[in-house]
Amino acid sequence: MSERPTPPSEFDLPLSGTAVWAGPDGLGDSSFDDVPAPQAVELPPELGDDPRIALRRTLGMFATGVTVITTRERDQVHGMTANAFMSVSLEPPLVLISVDRRTRLCGLLYGGRNFGVSVLAEGQAALSDRFAGRPTRDAPEPRFEVVHDTPLVEGALAHFVANIVRSYWGGDHSLFLGRVEYAHYGEGTPLLFHGGRYERLTPPHGTAIV
Repeated sequence: MSERPTPPSEFDLPLSGTAVWAGPDGLGDSSFDDVPAPQAVELPPELGDDPRIALRRTLGMFATGVTVITTRERDQVHGMTANAFMSVSLEPPLVLISVDRRTRLCGLLYGGRNFGVSVLAEGQAALSDRFAGRPTRDAPEPRFEVVHDTPLVEGALAHFVANIVRSYWGGDHSLFLGRVEYAHYGEGTPLLFHGGRYERLTPPHGTAIV
C-alpha cells in the first residue's frame, strides 16, 4: 500500500496586493449523523494495490470543467481549484460543491455563508495551477471582482455566487448545497480536465492537450 495521500493545496490571499500562499490547516469542523459503515470497492487487480489511487484514476476518466471555489473572511480570499461542482436544480436555483474536509476552506463554509464558483476559461490553466498550489513563473497575478461580498476570479468563463442552505457528509469530503444568488457568463471556451491533465475542446476529430 502507498502512503496516505497528502491534503490538497489551496490558496489564501488578500483581495489586493501580493498573493500569500498557504497549505491546508486541519480538518473542517463539521458533524454529521447517520454515517454509513465503510465497504470495499470492487476493482480489477490490474489497477494496482492501492484502492484509493485506482478509484481516483477511474473517476478521472470523467471529463470535467475546472473551477475556483472562493469565500471571503474579512479582507482575505480563501479557496481552491476544484472540479467537483454541479448544477442541482433550476427551481429553486441550486448548485453543489464538494470540498475536502482537510482544507481550511471547508472549515469556513457553513449554513448562511456565501461561496463563489469561477468556471475557468481555456487560457487560464496557469491560474488553475496557481490556485492549486503549483504556481509557475509565468502565472498571472490573480485578480478578483467582488459580487455579493464574494470574490470571483476575473476573466473566468462563468461566475456563480451561492448561499449555503445545506451541508452533507461526504466521507473525506463535505458537500455544500447552495442557492444561487448571482450568475453570469461570457463568450469563450472552457478549460477541461481529464485523466489527470488539462485538455481543450477541438473539432470533432479529437481532443488535444493544452
